[in-house]
Amino acid sequence: MENETNTQLSDALNGCDSTSGCCGGENALVGRRQFVKATGLTAAMMMAARSNVMAGPFEAAEIDHVIPADKKLSKDWIASLYARGEPLTATGDGLKYIGMPISGLCTGQVYLGGDGGLWYWNLTAAKDRKNNPKGARYMQPDVARSSRDQGFALRVGGKVHTLDANGFKSVKFTNQYPMGRVDYADESCPLNVQLEAYTPFIPLRRDESSYPVIVMRYTVTNHSPDSQEVAMAGWIDNSTNGSKGKKVCVYRELDGIATVECTADFEDANSMALGVFGKEKPELVDLAKTNPGPNGIFDSDAGPEDGAQAEMNPKRPALASIGRKFSLGPGESKTVSFAVSWRFPNVRYGTAFGVGPKSTSPGRNHYATVWPTAAEASSQVASRESELYDTSKKWIDTWYDSSLPYWFLERAFIPINCMQTQVAQRVYPRGNDTEIYNLEEGVRCCPGNCTHVWNYAQGLARVFPEIERECRDKIEYGLGFDESTGMIYFRYSMREGKNDRDDALDGTCGTIIRVLRESQMTTDYRFLESMWDRVKRSMDFVIKEWDPDEDGLLAGAQHNTLDEPWYGKVHWLINVYHAALKASAVMARQMNQPVVAERYERIVAKGAPAMVDLLWKEEFGYFIHIPGDADSEKHGSTNGCHIDQVLGESWLHEVGLDPILPKDKIRKSLQSLWKYNFAPNVGEFRKVMKNGRWYAAAGDAGLVMCSFPNGKIEPKSGKPSYAGYLNECMTGFEWQVAAHMIREGMVQEGLAIGKAIYDRYSPDARNPYNEVECSDHYSRAMASYGAYLAACGYRYDGPAGKLAFGPRLSPENFRAAFTTAEGWGRFSQKVDSGKQSAAVELHYGKLTLKEFTLDAVPETTASGANVKLAGNEIPATFGSNQGQYVLRFAEPVTVNAGQKLTFDYTS
Repeated sequence: MENETNTQLSDALNGCDSTSGCCGGENALVGRRQFVKATGLTAAMMMAARSNVMAGPFEAAEIDHVIPADKKLSKDWIASLYARGEPLTATGDGLKYIGMPISGLCTGQVYLGGDGGLWYWNLTAAKDRKNNPKGARYMQPDVARSSRDQGFALRVGGKVHTLDANGFKSVKFTNQYPMGRVDYADESCPLNVQLEAYTPFIPLRRDESSYPVIVMRYTVTNHSPDSQEVAMAGWIDNSTNGSKGKKVCVYRELDGIATVECTADFEDANSMALGVFGKEKPELVDLAKTNPGPNGIFDSDAGPEDGAQAEMNPKRPALASIGRKFSLGPGESKTVSFAVSWRFPNVRYGTAFGVGPKSTSPGRNHYATVWPTAAEASSQVASRESELYDTSKKWIDTWYDSSLPYWFLERAFIPINCMQTQVAQRVYPRGNDTEIYNLEEGVRCCPGNCTHVWNYAQGLARVFPEIERECRDKIEYGLGFDESTGMIYFRYSMREGKNDRDDALDGTCGTIIRVLRESQMTTDYRFLESMWDRVKRSMDFVIKEWDPDEDGLLAGAQHNTLDEPWYGKVHWLINVYHAALKASAVMARQMNQPVVAERYERIVAKGAPAMVDLLWKEEFGYFIHIPGDADSEKHGSTNGCHIDQVLGESWLHEVGLDPILPKDKIRKSLQSLWKYNFAPNVGEFRKVMKNGRWYAAAGDAGLVMCSFPNGKIEPKSGKPSYAGYLNECMTGFEWQVAAHMIREGMVQEGLAIGKAIYDRYSPDARNPYNEVECSDHYSRAMASYGAYLAACGYRYDGPAGKLAFGPRLSPENFRAAFTTAEGWGRFSQKVDSGKQSAAVELHYGKLTLKEFTLDAVPETTASGANVKLAGNEIPATFGSNQGQYVLRFAEPVTVNAGQKLTFDYTS
């Protein structure tokens, strides 16, 4: 019966009608009743297990419009928002859902399991049944699937222990994303083992973070009173080419590593390699292992010479193994590092909706053009192990050695892992010698670098800004750009063969703002100079198409990220339009075109007050949408409280620009979102608002897309499935609002939204490394990094040489990581006896500054500052403006890695 129920749930989740658009048909959506029936849980049971710890209890009369205005958050839960806490850990049954993407950027998809096993291999950009627009893995998370085809083991005292939950009774996983740590112990084993699994991950160094290599770094400690003879080895399966050609395994001794590489005997065959680091020849090698699992791996020897190979029948099992032997005295430790690497040269990457060849295009993986074999990729990592490991670890230590809560640091950074999944491919399209980043919305779902989804992502731009710059140049303003009109196709890959319009208003406006952001993450204006003519053309296209009378309001069909044109006066689209105009005015002035800037500024000056007059409802406390006059133009949020109503203002924070709308209206809008949209138990809301997918289950808290505290106006147009979007909890939207709230001083509310997401992705419930929306590892979730920047009060303009901070949490004793165009490090701030001090410590690269700004902490004063670089005084001019201390340097100041720039503010 249990299997039958699970099958029914799987069928409900995985069926995909490609003709019904991005959301799927209404009948395909998973409802609360289906979920409760399939799992055997009741809403009351789930509520007791999760949400009661957070909020309540509520009386029926307190459920105002199914979302209580008074959230009744518990004191303990509120305290958890601010507590430093501990890293995410899991043991026992809590390991089963963990799947941390561990491959290099755009090199495929491999998960590190909670017990240290590698699972969910997808190196071919294949699409599985759950990679569909319904985001199946939220309600039905996968359980880690251990495999006997690949793994690691040790032998001591004649007993073999696989390095997973089967081989050790005590296994503990600790998050250090982008690194994972696993600790193994067992009373029957005289050794403790600690695994650090990682691929090189170094912010600002895109290529050094794009190896098709996973390093499994095992540190073995003898905790017994006796010396121990130890053997460690790993094995790997040769099945990458199916039954095509003979299976071949080659032994190679390369720089810093010895490898066994599994491939086939034809040109451009796929290959995988397993290697062990070190200059010494490995004591254990088997090129012709015929059985899966650890059996026999410790009976092999080091017989093969460099270049030796074995050929095996393609229809029979073929594996290879490699390892080392060593002795450990009492209390001694030794680190043995293995590398798992691969080379899959050809790929069919997603470019259209659906399944099969018609939905994909042929190309060549970029990484396969860099390394001719999988073994050589791992050799480069091995030869640079000290540098790559140390620098990766330095970033991890910099990120997590912070005054900010661990939960917040984890959730802010983890969504960047979508670039380590099949969301992203770095490819050479067939017949093209120019590489591109092909980015889907979620894993193999909704293709084409969708502008109106990727607009929300903030993390990639700050950690690997080179990728975002290339996408602006080659995709939105390259393959997706119509030079004759200035129109940007919101999916670049859908352009060919299309005769109709395929642009999105929010996608185009957001892309314009992203160009300014990308320019700010450089050190001069060369990138902007190369982009400006195209940017101006697209801004002018938006004006011509939607605001021809230049009154700052919009008209006509306004396609957007909710997958259908909205009509009339749409608050959030007008606000994003104004933000794009303001960003364009800034760029125009930087390009010495003041007349162009003045035109854009005039439009905003007209449109912003008009938006307030038309769309602000004082009695509601938020902006509304006035739909079009025709019955076919009624789709939208109408008088509801919509999550993105001040999205443009949030974007302005990201690029350091002043607000457009009145500050009181912005804040009231955010307060209304908290009051009307934040549900301590989303299940109660969904009892009434039934349409939509489930990204927050009964008992989960979340910020819903749209509430209707003043009565819902039913749309007279629009597909029911699209209308269901308004009822969902999608983390990218939630993070955007959380970031904005923190920026506007609503720190507790912003943190609460983020913590609700953290709780939903607790490892006891689902994979904490997979924020699901429309399929897995949804790119919009990278909006989470914006919440981190908000907590730091971070503002940066590289070409202008400006850096600023204004911590929103514990400003009296604050420290956190930051990135800039050429370097990264840690910012810290302290308050002592009413005096403020700060420091910028660089851990990698360099940073050149002309101006440094710090938000004044309440109850502190300053009229000057002593500035020192590496202990030497630096002359600076002090000024204060609207609660900010501004220091300008007579000459640009360059801070190099290992140096600290200090600021002691004086009265």
